[in-house]
Amino acid sequence: MEYRLRATKLFTNDKTKGSLLDRHALLWDSGKSWAVSTVMTRQNHIQLTDFETTAFIPLWDMCNHEQGKISTDFNKEKNRGESYAKRDFKPGEQVFIFYGPRPNEDLFVHNGFVYPNNDYDYLTLTMGVSSSDPLRGLKMSLLTKLGLNYVTQYRLYKKGKIIMPELLAFIRIFNMNKDELEKWSQSGLPSDLVSSEESSAKEVGRDIDARAYKYLLTRCNILISAYKKFEVKDAESLNRKNIKLLKECEVQILEDAIEYINTKLEQFKPIA
Repeated sequence: MEYRLRATKLFTNDKTKGSLLDRHALLWDSGKSWAVSTVMTRQNHIQLTDFETTAFIPLWDMCNHEQGKISTDFNKEKNRGESYAKRDFKPGEQVFIFYGPRPNEDLFVHNGFVYPNNDYDYLTLTMGVSSSDPLRGLKMSLLTKLGLNYVTQYRLYKKGKIIMPELLAFIRIFNMNKDELEKWSQSGLPSDLVSSEESSAKEVGRDIDARAYKYLLTRCNILISAYKKFEVKDAESLNRKNIKLLKECEVQILEDAIEYINTKLEQFKPIA
């Protein structure tokens, strides 16, 4: 890992500019933008005697990422940061640390790489109820009961429960008819809508779930079609290679989700 920091005047005390950051002091060539990115992404929260601050931790912050568990913390008694090896390392072998449970889009934006074997990867879906939906009032009222009235970002996970509980609740509510919405609105806290447990699915009903999963399947198919039409040009540069790899990881999440949804839909087919 190479650090190439060039000194440049970043801040000004001229209050008439309305901001501490003097935009004219920076000429955003590749070197300076890399320097700023390096500083911003390598700040670490550390606990001093009576307050928390941010600082660089030399050598430690040069460690690259590897799947595992967080093994670094601040020891208040000894007033120092401590990092334990996450596994055995041989003499001369590169030492890795775990950056935390973050999706590849975060690792790419903030650290400049994509990790294909990321167990914590997920794809974000943007969803909402249209203002022209005739049932918008009922749907938003029910979403409000679950604390989802302001939520527009939902996740499809790579591992574990592929559909996050909040997303499951949204697609169920979004696909309800008027009678179903009114029925569920009368219950105190409709927690069964958030759960994928068999008992909750039974309470929700096969008809609602069949519509909900079909809707999500359609959304996933539209997305994956758009992904596959998107071409990464000039994929020889490191940045472009990472973009291509990120796209492949997100397509894999969609393919796994489609397989999972189709399995669920098979359960709703009438028994011959």
